[in-house]
Parts: sequence; C-alpha cells; structure tokens
Amino acid sequence: MKRVRVIKLGGSLLLMPQLKEKFQKWCQQNPHPLTLIVVGGGAIVDAVRNIHAVNALPEDFAHWVCIDLMRHTARLAQQILGEVDLYETVDDLQRAFTGAANDGARPIVAIVQPGICFARGFPNMGLPETWEVTSDALAAAFSQMYAAEEMVVMKSIDPPGDSRNHRELADRGFIDRHFPDLAEEIERVRFVNLWSETC
Repeated sequence: MKRVRVIKLGGSLLLMPQLKEKFQKWCQQNPHPLTLIVVGGGAIVDAVRNIHAVNALPEDFAHWVCIDLMRHTARLAQQILGEVDLYETVDDLQRAFTGAANDGARPIVAIVQPGICFARGFPNMGLPETWEVTSDALAAAFSQMYAAEEMVVMKSIDPPGDSRNHRELADRGFIDRHFPDLAEEIERVRFVNLWSETC
C-alpha cells in the first residue's frame, strides 16, 4: 500500500479568510504523493454541543450526529479549497492508493468522509461514543487504519506547550484525551497554525 499523509483540517479554519490560498501554498511547500484530509466539525458541531448544554442528549446519539455533520463540513471544505477530490465511498479511497502507486502520477490531495471508516457497529479503533472523542482522535484513528507515515494537525492556534508532548496538550484541551495513545502509533505528528502561514 502506498504511504499516505493525513491532514486533520480544523473545522474552525473554514471561517479563515484565504484558506484556499494558504492551504495550497502549504501543500506546495510540503509536497507528498498522497494526502488525505479529515475535516473537523467546527461551528456546525459546536451548535450540537450548545444544544446538549441546554437540553442534554444521549452521548452516543450526539457522537454519531456530529460524525454525520462532518460529511457537510467535508463538502464545504472541498468547495472552499478547490482542486481537491472528495472521497465518499470505500471504493474511492481504495482507488486513491492504486492511483498513487503509479510512478509519475500527479500528487493526490483528497478529503475523506469520516463515515467511510467510522459507523455504528464498526470497531472504530476502540473509541468510545462520547463527547470525549473529537475529530482530532478520529483523524488519528484514521491515520492508524491506513498506516500514515505522517499526520499533520492544522489548527487556528499554536500548541500551548511542547508539541511533542501530546499528553500535556490533551491536559490543556488543545487535543482530546484519546489522541495521545493513537498518535503513539503514527511515525510523525506535527501541528500547523494555518493562521500564521502567509500567502
């Protein structure tokens, strides 16, 4: 299987001006033959959290509603970023690995719908169906599933401390508490504050 880089694109970045230009420039400066993107829930998922704060929802119900909503942030991101594919089926995803294996093929950059790999009744890398699991952990679990050689977590802020100490970052709320264990199995993890990138 062709090695892959996974980018977790924070949902809050969908509100960033010049997201397309900054993302494309970053990809040009950091080329990779196969880049798969998991887009966070951003303000859309935050709305569910706000509803839950007032009218408590069953956690497993809220968990899957939020994953379902990530389908829409993925589609929004594709429209914003331009020149990226959108994989909505397992067949789409498998073809990416086949195509990326061809020498001389153009780099593949594609957004992946989380529902391809995470669903009720699936093992889901052992992740619980609770608010403790965010799109950061889902993206890390996806990275494990496809043996990613690198995971890049793009956010709106810099890590509040040593970016190599994932447990400290989880304690500070920068990433969720399930991320550190998953990240241990990924060859390389780095964090990028896309707001600090210049066009």
